[in-house]
Amino acid sequence: MKKEVLDEQAGFLEFIKNYEYINEQGRLDLEAFCFNLSICFSCDGILDKSPRPIDMYHLLIDLLKNHANNNDMSLWVQNQKLVDWSPEFERMYPDKYRTCIHIAGLVHVMSYWVYDIGHYLMGIPEPKKIEKYFNWVDSEWIFVHTFINGFHNFFTSFLKKMDEKGVKERGYSLFEALHKSKSSDIDYDKAINELKIRSSAQNKAIKRIDQAISAEFYLEAITLEENLISNCLFNYLKSKNKHFKNPSFQKLLKECKELTNDASEMVDRVNTWRAKRNTAIHGFVESEINSLSESENEFLSFAKETSIEGRDFCQLICDWYIKQSINFIPTEFETKQKTLN
Repeated sequence: MKKEVLDEQAGFLEFIKNYEYINEQGRLDLEAFCFNLSICFSCDGILDKSPRPIDMYHLLIDLLKNHANNNDMSLWVQNQKLVDWSPEFERMYPDKYRTCIHIAGLVHVMSYWVYDIGHYLMGIPEPKKIEKYFNWVDSEWIFVHTFINGFHNFFTSFLKKMDEKGVKERGYSLFEALHKSKSSDIDYDKAINELKIRSSAQNKAIKRIDQAISAEFYLEAITLEENLISNCLFNYLKSKNKHFKNPSFQKLLKECKELTNDASEMVDRVNTWRAKRNTAIHGFVESEINSLSESENEFLSFAKETSIEGRDFCQLICDWYIKQSINFIPTEFETKQKTLN
């Protein structure tokens, strides 16, 4: 193969490695996707296996129609006239417009579409056992595999970013709900309801902590803080298939640190606060026994400081947990793929 062709293919490979499958407005350019996938087949030397771009196009539109209700299609599928269209765009946009598919519709059919490209349009036999939906893509097909696997990773990453944006308002992650549904073998709606109840309980706990600090009930605040932080750590460990019966606060921190290298510093800081929590409890007992005003004043000052610090850790741990919960379900497939020589 000529060097010019190899250089051109290498450039195209870099292009698809950084391909923006879904834009910032949450829309996929359908014509561009189908055209570039066909080019991938050509670069792999298997253009004869490639479905026609127009067939891949209509396959997705038909799937969307089958899942649409009422006015869904008008929201999911929108045509954009290309005012700067020229003959050089004819192969990609033969009708002089681009079709934009919104993520709200794509989320219903994405895996079916990719699956059917291989097993319906290409006629590749369906697997006898459950496999990943694009297992029809041969790892030897460097360009096709890069494009389809990249689509999967981009798509799931986009969904996670959307989930994270709405998690504050909802109080829970949709990915965590899916994980809970699968791991607990319960209905998805039931999992959602349980997470709503937990979120409500956490909000009430935060409110009680603030009220306790305001009323100078510092030990109550510290106890509530420990309970809230422990609950987050316990749920995190449970998501990692770590199960304990009545674990201590110290045990939860130790186990979390072993699982999360990126949160090691945070866990150490909370563990330091745990020691302060113990000192505050014992300090209260000592001040009561001694009945010395100086001892009591020192205790109150220390307990107040510890309760305020604990309140900050509650927010830190809750925010950390939410971000972790979005990734409870692994979304990237391991792959062994050849590189372009």
